[in-house]
Amino acid sequence: MSRFNRQYSLVITLLNGQTIEILPDIRVVFEAQKSINMGLNTCKIQIYNLKSVNRENLVKDKEDNEKMPFILSIGYDTQVKRIFEGNVLEAKTERKGMDFITTIESQDGGFDYKNSYTSKVVKSNDIDAILKDMENTQKGKISKKLVYSRPKVLIGNSAKLIEDCLDEDETMFIDNNTLHIIKKDEVISDYIPVVSSDSGLLNSPTRSNQQVNFETLMNPELSVGGLMELVSLYAVHLNGVYKIESIKYKGDNYGTDWSMEVVCMEAKDYKVLKWFITIRQTPL
Repeated sequence: MSRFNRQYSLVITLLNGQTIEILPDIRVVFEAQKSINMGLNTCKIQIYNLKSVNRENLVKDKEDNEKMPFILSIGYDTQVKRIFEGNVLEAKTERKGMDFITTIESQDGGFDYKNSYTSKVVKSNDIDAILKDMENTQKGKISKKLVYSRPKVLIGNSAKLIEDCLDEDETMFIDNNTLHIIKKDEVISDYIPVVSSDSGLLNSPTRSNQQVNFETLMNPELSVGGLMELVSLYAVHLNGVYKIESIKYKGDNYGTDWSMEVVCMEAKDYKVLKWFITIRQTPL
């Protein structure tokens, strides 16, 4: 992976249905936090000196329940890869000195998390039934669930109902509008990118409470719930294959920030989930 000529793409669908794409000739500063440990992934983006017509259209109040989806991609040279897809919660522009700065705050899966509602009786897999009421959320990797034949009544917020379906050793997260439910020993992909000084590792990894932390240059190949191989010259005892639990992105295409803070756990005897739930009948 090239580490030079940083690039980004930001595509936003406005409330009027128009789509605008913001390219690297405009300064963009962003911070994003992604985790597998419940909650919603968040992203804050500051866009400098948009055209006046785009500033006027890129406005949204927190109380507004209309959808304003966007996709942020980053990379190097001519290749970029999506790192955050979500819905704008709030968008506004302020003038600071000579600059007009448009700030958007967003959540991944936030629209469905807030607005979806389920009211039905089901006999099949609860997750599948609930996801039908979350029209903006796709089905991702789902850990094997026990399925009971007795009818079950589901009423309430769809996301909360999914949380109630989780076993003690499971966690759920929405990444790029895709719902995943995994156990501690499960991962969503068998792809294992290498993190080393050659690929952008910026510091010596450290370990605390069985979690390994490190900072690296932006690497869109790393994703929460996935695997990576750590190769450090100075913390050789920490080298190995890990499952990524959280990533904090910090970028500025005109400044010095272009890095990720990663928290991961050693991946021992990991299992790669398939795309479909395996249904197993069990007696009551």
